[in-house]
Amino acid sequence: MRSLKWLTTLFLLQTVFVLAIEVPNWFSKLMVETRSKHGLITDDAHVASLYEAIIEISEKYGVDHLLIIALIAVESEFRNVVGKHGELGLMQIKPETAQFVCRIYGLEEPEEGWGRLLWDHKLNVEFGTLYLKYQLERFSADILKALEAYNGGNSRSSYATKVLDRYKELMNHSLTDRGR
Repeated sequence: MRSLKWLTTLFLLQTVFVLAIEVPNWFSKLMVETRSKHGLITDDAHVASLYEAIIEISEKYGVDHLLIIALIAVESEFRNVVGKHGELGLMQIKPETAQFVCRIYGLEEPEEGWGRLLWDHKLNVEFGTLYLKYQLERFSADILKALEAYNGGNSRSSYATKVLDRYKELMNHSLTDRGR
């Protein structure tokens, strides 16, 4: 009985914490509108949870959160999807790319397997961000080249330009929100 009370209290605290995060209006609007184009309903808790994960991982690894958001918007439109070539989740990470990230950064593979990248947005954002960080370091912080390498497909140049354009839009939204 005591452990049930403890678990209930812990759950309530986590829920309050997630809902207490101040999510910028532009982020919430972007995520809800983008997902709704695909018939997906998005609640405030989901928006807050993803935003919190992005901010936490951004700070942990030193990659701009707006760049992460721009990449997610272009890669998956905020959906947990499987790509044409086996890419998984929000940041469209292939299992072999995730294994590469594990080797480079000394991380453990998930016990449940790489399928977890599809449904665990925090894990997906972490591995995607680390892969982006690797590419940024590889190309001496040249964002365009790093984004081209992140995608690696035939249309990598147009893809990189699209992410960069979205990144610039997000910087403007972020500045507008701060000015209020």
